[in-house]
Amino acid sequence: MRQIAGYFIAISVLYVLLLLSSQTSTFAASAAVTNSVNIFPPDSKPYGLSYEEHIKNFWKWVISFPIDKSPWKDQTGTNCDNGQSKTNSSIFYLSGNGGGTSVRTCKVPAGKALFIPVSPMEISDKEAPNRSVEDLNKISKKDQDSITSLYLKIGDKGYNRAELSKYRTHTGDFDVTFPKNAIFGASEGISKAVADGYYVITEPLAKGTYTIQYKSSLICPGTECLQPNFAQDVKYTIIVE
Repeated sequence: MRQIAGYFIAISVLYVLLLLSSQTSTFAASAAVTNSVNIFPPDSKPYGLSYEEHIKNFWKWVISFPIDKSPWKDQTGTNCDNGQSKTNSSIFYLSGNGGGTSVRTCKVPAGKALFIPVSPMEISDKEAPNRSVEDLNKISKKDQDSITSLYLKIGDKGYNRAELSKYRTHTGDFDVTFPKNAIFGASEGISKAVADGYYVITEPLAKGTYTIQYKSSLICPGTECLQPNFAQDVKYTIIVE
């Protein structure tokens, strides 16, 4: 009888240990995907560059790819690390999607910051032929003046429209180079561009798993609007290793 009782005690102890182990693993996994990270203030110079300079570099990166290699056109995250080594080594760019919903998974080296385009907008004289820089400024400004919603969530920390409003940046003009089979229907070559929109830059990421989601929408009436109705919803699972 003692042997049988001891057997059942051992089984009970083993069951409790397995249950605790399972709960610990579940908690760890849950904690991993709710990791949060702070973002730099809009008037700061993350990694030695102003927000405007980072935004210009971001658009040069976006535009440099043909459609089949473009992180902008990628729905799953397959192309997310394309060209990242050629950019500022402290920054890892996330991407917009041109509208609609995208769910992406991406691996990022530890110690990198994330550049997050909550509401990205760019216009060039390749996309709007025969337009002056003044025209490009007007078009981009009207587009982002028409924003109806903004949302960002990093891990378990969310930012609403009021909190994100101070992160709007309108850039000066800058040069970009479209490749063959470029995005936005642009022809190959150098183009003058202007950007506007809402962008944030995070502090460096420690190892772990992060969920990032950002959404924006606008309604822009009139002939000077690129898209009268626009909405994007982008969600990333960022694996930092």
